[in-house]
Amino acid sequence: MDSNSQDSSLTNNNESIKEMERRTSNKSEDNEPHGESQPNLNPEKAPEPLYSILTKREKYYLSLLLASSGVWSTLSTSIYFPALSILSKDFVVSSAITNISVVAYLLFQGIAPTLVAPIADAFGRRPMTIACLLCYCAVCIGLARTNVYWLLVVLRLFQAGAIAPIVSVSTGVVGDICPRAERGSFIGIVTGIQLVGQGFGALIGAGVVSRFGWRGIFYLLAIGSGLVLVLVLLLLPETNRSIVGNMSIPPTSFFNKSPVTHFPNISKRLTNDITTMTESNVKLSSIISPLKIFFQFKVFFILLPSGILFASWTMALTTFSTALADDYGYTIVHVGLCYLAPGIGALIGALISGRILNYIYKSRKDKYEKEIESLPKEEVKPFNIYKTRLNVCLIPSLISCASYVVFGWCIRYKVNIAPALIASFIFSFCVVTVMSAIMTLLVDLFPNQSSAGISCVNLMRCLLGAAGVGALQSMVDAMGEGGCYTLMAGFSLIGTIILYFIVEHESKRIMKNDDNENNHDS
Repeated sequence: MDSNSQDSSLTNNNESIKEMERRTSNKSEDNEPHGESQPNLNPEKAPEPLYSILTKREKYYLSLLLASSGVWSTLSTSIYFPALSILSKDFVVSSAITNISVVAYLLFQGIAPTLVAPIADAFGRRPMTIACLLCYCAVCIGLARTNVYWLLVVLRLFQAGAIAPIVSVSTGVVGDICPRAERGSFIGIVTGIQLVGQGFGALIGAGVVSRFGWRGIFYLLAIGSGLVLVLVLLLLPETNRSIVGNMSIPPTSFFNKSPVTHFPNISKRLTNDITTMTESNVKLSSIISPLKIFFQFKVFFILLPSGILFASWTMALTTFSTALADDYGYTIVHVGLCYLAPGIGALIGALISGRILNYIYKSRKDKYEKEIESLPKEEVKPFNIYKTRLNVCLIPSLISCASYVVFGWCIRYKVNIAPALIASFIFSFCVVTVMSAIMTLLVDLFPNQSSAGISCVNLMRCLLGAAGVGALQSMVDAMGEGGCYTLMAGFSLIGTIILYFIVEHESKRIMKNDDNENNHDS
């Protein structure tokens, strides 16, 4: 074959390769690490790498591990409720004083993640998760051994500070491994199961207290978290995209390395694809990055309604423990059984909310892509992620308002407990659904600061929860349970109206194609 024919053959081969690249070019926005405010209209772009090397089944396993790590944060709140009356007798303090230990826990449950989350965003999810579980386990042992009330309150502060950051860190992991189209279901699993701890905790606590006393609660928490710590040490990989990209890059630091990456089916996928890494913006100012996010006008008013709903939920669960024992004369075991209703409601909310979020996202995204496919690039408007996520919250928020009113007045007049149980089931389901949607939106808006974004959710809900529990006894004394929860339902209704106006504002802004606002995805 002469040189001219060889050159012609090479040219044809090169053209064929280029044509294949054009055909296999991935136009899916969900593989972009920085969000999807504009569609990919460039057919010449090279194929995008996988967003994560994990299979869907592996993502589910990892989500369950994350959920089992973070569930101790919410479980530690409600598992404590059945012990309040016993603690009051053992330490000879009033009910208002015993509530201080609940308030203290909620305060640090909100504050701690804002301090720790930026560290996880900068240095890795794995070492932070291990450190949190280790400290939590040690503090629980200390709580089980304490004999003075002031020390109990102090250790409750440390207990919250140790475990609460895992909630935001675990949601950050989901943001690392899941594109937007999958994010709803996986965040629903992780955050939903974690919130289930709030619903079932009192049931577990009642069983433990009736058999082993209040100290048994903290021994149980220490043993359970210790077992999860072993699983995390063995199975939790590093997922921070600034360290491992789409997890195809082996981490260099000992603290980020995991035994699971040496499994044959994982190690063969470590292709060291550095194009999937995101830039690490590690600065001293990163420590206050959650506060910068928190005080953004729009973010603050997205978080406020969810915080009010969570505060009302926590107050209602606290009221349940005292009202059932004092007003209805129930034993600790019967009180615990009554917590089955909110627990099951929270569990169903956790299982369903993620699927709802994914379904709505997919249907709206498909409709959006059909609408823009024939439009010139300059006429394409951004995808309305606010409407997609927040519309899920509106109906559950309204239903929860009504259920709080029913719950409060049933407890106030000591009627048959069945309506109050049904109401507790309903508002537990609604709160978990709303929280899942809000957390998913925060990860969508701040994909490179997902832990910091979720810590803002914790900050708002726990600060309002602490304020609500702290004021609970005074509110009940002043207006009774009926008036107290009618007031909280009113606050929740105002929050729902705020969410509605945010959705409408974003829809109008996008129709005007106002691109002057900050792009949270970058």
